[in-house]
Order: sequence, then C-alpha cells, then structure tokens
Amino acid sequence: MQIKNNFEVPLSPSAAWALLMDVAQTAACFPGAELTESLDADRHKGRVSVRLGPVAMVFAGTIEITGRDDVRHSAAVKANWSETKGRGNAVTVTQFTLHDAGGATRVEVATDIQLAGQVAQYGRGVGMVEALSAQLVAQFAGNLRAHIEASPAATQKEISLAALAGRALVARFKKS
Repeated sequence: MQIKNNFEVPLSPSAAWALLMDVAQTAACFPGAELTESLDADRHKGRVSVRLGPVAMVFAGTIEITGRDDVRHSAAVKANWSETKGRGNAVTVTQFTLHDAGGATRVEVATDIQLAGQVAQYGRGVGMVEALSAQLVAQFAGNLRAHIEASPAATQKEISLAALAGRALVARFKKS
C-alpha cells in the first residue's frame, strides 16, 4: 500500500537535510521509536513500540538509508520490522525529498508499506492506515520542530494506535 504525506520544518533545505540524515537525533522524534544500535551512518537497528487498545506490540528491526542524493536532498529508507512475539512483520520503503518553502523546508514523503501476519489484520482498511500514517507523520514533525527549537520534546515510549485512530477520525470528519 502506498501512502503520501508531507510536513514542514523551520530550517533551510541544507540544514534540514543534515538533521534528517542524523538518524540518532531524528529517531528520538518518531513516536514509539528507539534506536538500539548504529551499524554505520546509513544502517541502524531499532525498536518501535505500538499499542492498539489492550494489545501492546514491540517491533524490532533494521533501517537502511539508500539512494542518498545530497545534492537533490532526497533518499530512501528501507525498514524491516518483526513483531517480537511472532505476530507478524512490516516492510516499509520510504522515499523522501526536501523542497525550499520560503524560509522553511517542505518534506515530501512517499511510503510503500507491506504488512504480514496478525499485524496485517490491523492494517486491513487502507483509509485507516493512511489516516494513522498522517497522524504519525504529524507527531514526528511536531517533535522534530520542538527538537529544532531546542524545546524539550515529549518522549513517547509507545504509539497508542487507539489515540491515533481517534485523531484520524476527527480529522476525517473535519474534512467532510
């Protein structure tokens, strides 16, 4: 399934690029994510904690930055995640490109998500996955802006999919 999102950060494209390529800094901004090991500048191991109502899931996996183009400020990030209790896995390939937005930077994100196992049951509705993705990107962008502004960003230990789903539904009804 293909999902597109975008967000803005209050930095020039070159400064935003340098920050986004620093996985140690940006991983901490992603809700529920924890960087556990950096293998090199482009390969890392991590964990993502997710809560869907009473069900808590932890995914362990690897991410790799590929196709890095420092001139065009674009790259791809391939991630392979396995749920630690064997309930499924997720593979994502995220392409992102930075664009000048007049004193800020617009980050365009296109993600291909493949879910398998029990995890796929939670992702059956494409509209819901898109809405949840939009909420995650919005939270990441907010945390990243807080980090940029040197404000203490709230550290989140896990993603609450129920809370995200609620926000996604509210956002969907506001569009109607």
